[in-house]
Amino acid sequence: MTLFVIPLILYFFCFYALKKIIPFLKRKSLVDIPSNRGNHDELKPKGGSIVLIPSLIISILLFFFFEDSMDLKWLIFLTSIFILFVVSLLDDIKNLSASTRLSVHFFCVILSVFSMKQDIYFFLNNYNLPILNNLDLIFQFYLISIIIILLWLWIINLFNFMDGMDGLISLQMIFLSLVTNIVSMMNLMDKNFQFLSLIILSISLAFYRHNKPIAKIFLGDSGSIPFGYIAGFILISSLLSLGPFSSILIILLYFFLDSTITLISRFINRKNLIVAHSDHFYQQMLRSGRSHKNVLQKIFFLMILLGFLSILALKAYLISLVLATFLTIILLVYFKKKSKNE
Repeated sequence: MTLFVIPLILYFFCFYALKKIIPFLKRKSLVDIPSNRGNHDELKPKGGSIVLIPSLIISILLFFFFEDSMDLKWLIFLTSIFILFVVSLLDDIKNLSASTRLSVHFFCVILSVFSMKQDIYFFLNNYNLPILNNLDLIFQFYLISIIIILLWLWIINLFNFMDGMDGLISLQMIFLSLVTNIVSMMNLMDKNFQFLSLIILSISLAFYRHNKPIAKIFLGDSGSIPFGYIAGFILISSLLSLGPFSSILIILLYFFLDSTITLISRFINRKNLIVAHSDHFYQQMLRSGRSHKNVLQKIFFLMILLGFLSILALKAYLISLVLATFLTIILLVYFKKKSKNE
């Protein structure tokens, strides 16, 4: 009963709390100021995370209290979300330096990987990686840990990069939660992930009601950074448990490919990789005159297809991943071509 009651209550609470907090954020001038590289031309309050992230943390703590199933990994997971939320909220208010932000991201990821030590050893002992067979187990552990750290940091930051369009982050989290919930119900991930997915679904749906085009409120870094961390946690946990890694990867594919291809393109063109920009494919569409609603509808349709392929990947992961990559690249090419033609 706890599994469903808490998420249901949470949805209504977040929806009405977000509605009430919008005027407060405007009065406190916690707003997104339009800039030359921005995708909006009006002052909009940012800080939806002030409702969403504490609600998520408290709900999961309540679940663990009732189920008596808290362990070190989940404790560090919740602690890291809280740290990322607080530091990112300070960044939304005071604009912290990039080095400070990245240091905090690095600390939280390192701490989380440390809590997954047994999961990493389980992965190494049960998954045959020919390239690592001749290496010492300790060396394998550190090598895999470094790869996980880099991957997780990239996921956190690509969510921040992609938080530039009405409804986009909440749409991604809705589909990620749905896929995670389905694979959890099939016992491919444990019960904790099923509850986590329901919590994510509740707060994301509530936020989408206010953030869909034309958005009344934005997340801010204090929302996109924790959401990126959560997405990384789900993806990496599915990998280390020998679970539905391909399914989780597929549903995140649009975010991965848009951000990664954009970064590679900027590197090839010798552009600063750290400075803020508006080179993402969806941003180019918006700058060409397309509405947020128009672009989001196309990404929504892709997400539906990726969702089906995520489930298909449980039986045929390779063909599903290839098809998902192909469909995502088609949309990116379409965005690029349309933005140039306008």
